[in-house]
Amino acid sequence: MIEVSVVYSDEKQIEKVREFSNDSLTFNFIDISTKKGRKDGWALKNYWGASLDPFAIVLKSGKPIKAFYSESGDVSEELLNYLNNKQYE
Repeated sequence: MIEVSVVYSDEKQIEKVREFSNDSLTFNFIDISTKKGRKDGWALKNYWGASLDPFAIVLKSGKPIKAFYSESGDVSEELLNYLNNKQYE
């Protein structure tokens, strides 16, 4: 099972990702502008050393296989390219 967690602070940051659909993937969107999202989002970002939004991580059976950092580029584009090319298999 592949799980994709995306931490964001503005809906515009993840519009393209929300439109992507794939039945074999489970998406978990965490909005850090909400009270619950702030706690969960910061915990996830701190664990992986991310400081900017958005941040995304792809997990396979609970183990990380790829992380996408805003510090290194456009998270939405890089994540969608990765998912479209099925590099997680």
